[in-house]
Order: sequence, then C-alpha cells, then structure tokens
Amino acid sequence: MIRVELVKQLRRPRGWVTLAAMAGVALVVAVVIAVTRPSLPERIGDWGSVVTDSTGFALPLIALNAMLLFLLPLGVAIFAGEPVAAEASWGSMRYLLARPVARWRVLGSKALVAALFSIAAVLVAIAVSGLAGLVAYGWHPLSVVDLQHTTPFHIAAATYSPAAALGRLVETTAIVLCLLASTFAFALFLSTLVSSPFVAVAGAVGFGFVSRALDNIPGLHALGGWLPMTDTGTTLWTGLFDRPTQLAGLGHLLAVQALYTGAFLVAAWLSFTRSDVLD
Repeated sequence: MIRVELVKQLRRPRGWVTLAAMAGVALVVAVVIAVTRPSLPERIGDWGSVVTDSTGFALPLIALNAMLLFLLPLGVAIFAGEPVAAEASWGSMRYLLARPVARWRVLGSKALVAALFSIAAVLVAIAVSGLAGLVAYGWHPLSVVDLQHTTPFHIAAATYSPAAALGRLVETTAIVLCLLASTFAFALFLSTLVSSPFVAVAGAVGFGFVSRALDNIPGLHALGGWLPMTDTGTTLWTGLFDRPTQLAGLGHLLAVQALYTGAFLVAAWLSFTRSDVLD
C-alpha cells in the first residue's frame, strides 16, 4: 500500500509544484535579502540577528524565519489535506476501498506518504537557502548579533563554528517539523471529512491563523500556552542560537504538539474507518 501510494503521489504534478514553490520562495527570499541588505543585521528572533554576508549559514535562518508563519504550514497542509479528499473528489475512493485491504491501512499509507512529502517541503526550503548562502558567502563561523541594546556597534552575543552552526541548523529543522505536526494532523483530519482538497488545505492554514489570533488577544493569555500555534512557539527555535541556549519551553511545546497531533490523527482514523466515504 505504501509503495502504491508513493508512486501515485510521485506522478501527481501538485506535489512537485509545491516542492518547487518552497524551493523557489526560499531562493527568492535569500537572493533578495542578499542583494538588498547584504551587510545589515536581519532579525531571527526576539533580539538575535545575523549579518547576511558574514556566513552562508545566515540565509537559511533568515528564510526559515520568513517562511514559517505561512508558507511552510501551507506546504504541509497541501500534502496532508490532499490524499483522502482528492480521492473523494475524483470518485476513485469507491474503487480504492473495493480492494480487500483494511481502511486503516489505506489511511496509514496515505498519511505516511503525506508526512514524507511534508518533511521534504521543509528540507527543500532549508537546503536551497542554505546552499545559496554557502555559494554566496562561504563556510564561515556564524555570529549572532545582539540588537537588544541601543548601540552604534554590533555586539556578537554568540559565535558558532561552521560545524556547530550546521548542527544547530539540523536541530532547528527538527523543532520546526515538530511545530508543524498539529497542522499536518488537522489537515489530514479535514481531508477525511470533505471532498475538496482546497477546503482541507484552507482549513488547516486557517487553523494556524486562528490559533495565533487567539494567542494575541490580551484576555486569553492564559490560554496561549495550550494553543497549537503561537508567535512564541514559532520563534522558539531561535533559542538554539543564544548563548547559553534558551529552550526552556521546548518540552511544553512538544507536549502540546503531541496532544493536538494525537487527537487529530485519532479523529482522522475514526472518521475514515467509520463513516461512509464511498459517495
């Protein structure tokens, strides 16, 4: 089932267009900033900034900071929201489930392949911007600049060797993937409820927007720590580049993501296995 679903997804142009869009946007962000602001600090967190032309590792951090609020969740939502809803819209679900295969295996294979493509979307964005940065500015140490204080000088708050910077970038990728897990699971759940991939994708993207909007309502600050997507959560990865490392909320973030992701995956399983999806 997994091989069949993988071949099916590889033949669909939508997946390749999405991956190409992630790569293209990451490259455009990297090139525009490198051309227009090569020697100016670019903020990547609440206070930390990196100087673009100082090292090739600056561009993937800048691109990731720019894409995480909308484009990366959109890419994940496209891959997760399409598998079941597309089959329903094409009328092929009836024939797919006519095979002597349990429904949970059908959904599981679709979810696994969608997860692989979702991971690929994030990796492509980071890899393309990273390669562009290395080609343009080389394999040099990464310095994080402290712009929190008003000063005519840029104070290097932390400096990492190229190998250490690469390691932090890998850890950043893992945190970002965890942050997008609830969006993936919600899109998959919506995909089992509707027959339009667009509705599932739009709903998953709106899920993140609503969560961040609730987080910014003053009277709901107590709820912020239990929302799946918040402004604080989307910038938590930047704590990897502080010295000392600031990841105090990582455990809580992972727990919240696991809670939402598990709940939505169970809901998707119940919806797909128990409802009439043949119409």
